[in-house]
Amino acid sequence: MDQEKIGKFILKLRKDKKMTQQELADKLNVTDRAVSHWENGRSIPDISLFKPLCEIFDITVNELISGEKLSGDKLIKQSDDNLINTLNDNNKQKKNSKKIIIILLISVALLLVVVILGINNRYPKIDLFNFTIELSDSEKTYKLEKQLRVEKRDVYYYGLDFAIFCEKNEKCYEVKDALKHNQIALDEFQKFLEKQAEYENYKIMRLYDGGTSIYSKGGMQIMFCNTIDGNKDVYIGNSSMVDNLHGEYCGHKRDKDESYIRTYKVLSLKINNKNKEYNDVLLEDINGITDEVIINNSFNIVPGHAYYFSFLTFDKFEDSVLNIFNNSTLLEVKEAGVDKRDWINEEIIVNEDLDNGSELNELERVRMDIIDGTLTKTGAKIKITDFSGNKYTYGSFYRLDIYKNGKWEELENNCSNNNCAWDLVAYGPDKYGHLILTLNWKHLYGELNNGRYRIVKYALRNDEECSEKKCNKYYFSVVFDIE
Repeated sequence: MDQEKIGKFILKLRKDKKMTQQELADKLNVTDRAVSHWENGRSIPDISLFKPLCEIFDITVNELISGEKLSGDKLIKQSDDNLINTLNDNNKQKKNSKKIIIILLISVALLLVVVILGINNRYPKIDLFNFTIELSDSEKTYKLEKQLRVEKRDVYYYGLDFAIFCEKNEKCYEVKDALKHNQIALDEFQKFLEKQAEYENYKIMRLYDGGTSIYSKGGMQIMFCNTIDGNKDVYIGNSSMVDNLHGEYCGHKRDKDESYIRTYKVLSLKINNKNKEYNDVLLEDINGITDEVIINNSFNIVPGHAYYFSFLTFDKFEDSVLNIFNNSTLLEVKEAGVDKRDWINEEIIVNEDLDNGSELNELERVRMDIIDGTLTKTGAKIKITDFSGNKYTYGSFYRLDIYKNGKWEELENNCSNNNCAWDLVAYGPDKYGHLILTLNWKHLYGELNNGRYRIVKYALRNDEECSEKKCNKYYFSVVFDIE
């Protein structure tokens, strides 16, 4: 289509009709400037305007496209030419469109390359050579502060203003910025610490909570969590971070009892064959029972001496020297007196989240556990550990609670018609503070469905007298799951 020819044709037809540009524009709902562009050959009307234009000027579409009035054979021939030209124009437009699309794609690709190169120049990968921290003002109250979440892990600072990654060329980057911009991965940071520990630049302590590692150097500590529950958080802080957090890290929650102490005498010590960071140590407990355990050589202990061993645990297990070391975290070792009368033999304090009322613990220094391998849907064997000094007496009575809709509810039993009787025998712990009881609740509750339950028992204090109507009852419990 010849834009200039079509424009002159529209100009002639408008003047023949004695119409102004504005009048024609009004009839077509366009601006007078659009009409001016047509008539000057700068553009042609939109195809949607062809029909109304032809009706106004009493011409055919072929005549409009041709830019002249046609008659007879010329009209037929021009119709064919117009059709061919239109097809050719469409093909040209398609080719032009493809060229434009290709040019745009190439431009976008080049732009992305430029942006990526710019980002890489701004946030280059870090070849870690050194790590350091800037401690907070010692007069400020140290707080645990979450810095960011990266790689589905939370990163915390404690007692410091910032931490720094440095390369060999002395270029340095703030840790949280470097992690945020993927300049280094947390696993790469831990590999660096492990390598530094091999060179003895850092000390390592492994916790018995699944494999948490604590790296210490000078005035700083870095903790990489790796718990049984899957917590992988990272803590960076000053040298007092672990002590001041009191076990409240890596997803653990502390309660009022944070640790327990046992006194052991070191009978012998030798370097572990598999890992020179650990020693094989033969210990003797207060009852004369001996067992060999593995202890990190960062704890300075000498054969022939007795020590206070402070432990932290979040698991329940059978009480033995070996189990304590396998299932608890050794926090501290201090030299003790040789006289066994001064030895501390505390109960194993299990740190648990008690916020939802999952346990009842009105008894001091008393705990109830289900003995491993004895739990079924119809019963269990329980062990009561009592280090209260013969304060309590226990009977056969117990009840089961079920955890539903965010709270504990007493499980309905089959004793509604008082068809269940309990014996009145009073039980006390043996000389080691243990009491074993077998529970069979099939006749009370039947087989338990899948869910969370707790066994609730009460005890009576030996130094309290019962009135005619009431005895003060002190409750305690243990939680278990049926799956």
